[in-house]
Amino acid sequence: MDYARLGGVVVAVLASFLAGFLAGFLAGCAHGPVGDAAPAPPGLAQPQTDNTTWAPVAWPSPGSSVRRPANDPFYRQPADVRLAGLAPGTIIRYRPISPRSYLFGHVPARAWQFVYRSLNTHAAPVADVGTLLVPSPARPRLLSYQVAYDALNPICNPSQEILRGTLIEQRFISAALADGWPVVLPDHEGPNMAYLSGAQAGHAVLDGLRAAQTLLGRADTPIGLWGYSGGGFATLWAAQMATDYAPELAVTGIAAGGVPGDLDVVARHLDGRAFAGIYFQAFFGLANAYPSIDLDKLLNERGENVRQRLAHSCLGQLLSGVRDPLLSGLSFASFADYSTRDAPRDTPAVQAALAANRLGEAPLAAPLYYYHGRIDPIIGRDQARKMLLRYCRRGVSLTYDWALGEHILAALTQADDALAYLNAQADSLKAIAGPGCKDLEGDGSG
Repeated sequence: MDYARLGGVVVAVLASFLAGFLAGFLAGCAHGPVGDAAPAPPGLAQPQTDNTTWAPVAWPSPGSSVRRPANDPFYRQPADVRLAGLAPGTIIRYRPISPRSYLFGHVPARAWQFVYRSLNTHAAPVADVGTLLVPSPARPRLLSYQVAYDALNPICNPSQEILRGTLIEQRFISAALADGWPVVLPDHEGPNMAYLSGAQAGHAVLDGLRAAQTLLGRADTPIGLWGYSGGGFATLWAAQMATDYAPELAVTGIAAGGVPGDLDVVARHLDGRAFAGIYFQAFFGLANAYPSIDLDKLLNERGENVRQRLAHSCLGQLLSGVRDPLLSGLSFASFADYSTRDAPRDTPAVQAALAANRLGEAPLAAPLYYYHGRIDPIIGRDQARKMLLRYCRRGVSLTYDWALGEHILAALTQADDALAYLNAQADSLKAIAGPGCKDLEGDGSG
């Protein structure tokens, strides 16, 4: 009997079961409906529109369904010539919203969604979407929380999932709101669902913060960045880019965990193993960002079928076992069996994209708290340690924790510490030196 393979199946089953349970538990809404006449955000007296009048009422109205982005004019991309004439972070339009209420984590707050000008992977202007949650009372600070929606389907965007009640990290967001943080949730994969494109995510996060400051009417607030897994990837990319791209943003603290810091290493670890479906999802996401990755040539018929299937799923579905690529056909699958090439990952276009998205090659804008599961079967701890070493060699102030548990348990057990770190950083308004870098060289984590 192949005990290693059997062990991988057991771990995958347990992780999927736990994740499915947590997907329901974590999807608590942060606030109730805002009523029929929510006021405009403090920083804007009148809605900013794009040749469209958006009434200042809560959306969607009680009992109505949530429109998909393709059927909702709010998500419409403005003409290229208009986008090119707007400054990064300019608000194009916004609306008050009424997210669904759920049993867990109710925190009084109001919410708005906004469309803003940003840049994609290749620095071309695009319109991204963000969601701003403002608690009452709110403290003078701002948190950008990057959700790990890790998807290829536009209905999986945080701006959609918060309306549908399927935002699986809502518990963490609610905790921040309870501490008085206004929270912005960027759709950081952008309009093309460029999953694991660092530049796309970094631009979306930083320009989303600029837009949120306009909505709040304050440009001098301490800023925190937080995210886990794919959201941690977006968080660290924004933190790397902030000093050059958005130097006016006062980033005071960063919290990230479970991050795929070296996509090539993570891909080689996942391919052919229990969680191979995540690798397939990431491969297709990079192809959305990099047209040089020609999937029409790289995929055989089986691969194209998988691509279409994943394009219609969200992470909440995957974790709860619906259309689950982890345990419904792709566990232990090798990408080569779905490709016209023996080693599709080693093609020049794919290798260039993987290299371009390796984290740790630039300093961060603020001190970092990092956490990672000791027995994470999805994103190896050693590649995370090496990423942290790269940051330390670039002068980053680091505090880190190797948490008990695997990928999902680490997110749960360290969330309170992550938020406490962000609170301390914002309260002090100066760097808090944390131990960590001096210990990494001799840490033989694997």
